[in-house]
Amino acid sequence: MSDRTRDKRLSTVLTLLSQRGELPVRFLPTLLGVSGATVRRDLAMMEGKGLIRRSYGKVAAARRGAEIPVSLRHSQNTEAKRRIGSLASSLIPNRPLTIALNGGSTAAFVARSLAGRSELTVVTNGLDTASSLMAHQKVRVVVTGGTGRSISNDLVGKAAETTLRSYRFDFAVVGVDGISPKAGFTRHSFQGAEIDRLMLENAEHKIVVTDSSKLGQVHRAKIADIRSVHAFVTDSQASADMVATLRQLGLTTTLVMVPPATEGSRICSP
Repeated sequence: MSDRTRDKRLSTVLTLLSQRGELPVRFLPTLLGVSGATVRRDLAMMEGKGLIRRSYGKVAAARRGAEIPVSLRHSQNTEAKRRIGSLASSLIPNRPLTIALNGGSTAAFVARSLAGRSELTVVTNGLDTASSLMAHQKVRVVVTGGTGRSISNDLVGKAAETTLRSYRFDFAVVGVDGISPKAGFTRHSFQGAEIDRLMLENAEHKIVVTDSSKLGQVHRAKIADIRSVHAFVTDSQASADMVATLRQLGLTTTLVMVPPATEGSRICSP
């Protein structure tokens, strides 16, 4: 069984735990479509990494609402993220530009769509983002300094902030962990939120991208208010009421079409 298939199982369990707090272990083989032995191996791996706690036939999140490792988020809602990345990149004109792009699984898909372009300079704190951009060796890539966060595979801290303050961006494209009409755009990490805020503040055009599972979620670190962003790209599984509210607040919201999710196949992904 492939690592990608395993990662998808792990991300499913972690996402459900972030929502519900705990799950009975006996339900997991049916939920995941694997044997009890496979579930036990998966849980042992997550427990060893400090992601979960096990007791008396139940499994609980190590901390409710905790950030899911980006290596697992890459396996969540991938078709929606691919289409979001493609559409977001189409909003950026084909001419010499300087762009800020953060880390995260959705931003990585934006990077893939931009990677074949010439005359672009992209400044990023995301190591996965930088790797995607350099695949075609056409985009000029500037990676900020900073302290690495292994859970998100990005760089934060004073060195990263200093790099971003030295630029004025034509566009900033930022992936977020939560979006709410009242709370605005939020992240799990205060340091990550500060990076995102600087990218948006120093950009002429501000774009936020995220799959629809983030709509309605609120996390502890605020990035920006709804009205401070020019465009938001998500997918067609988004709540119609939420989309209407965002548009009423003046946020240009674009939905990419994705196939309807089957029962149990779509999960929230930070």
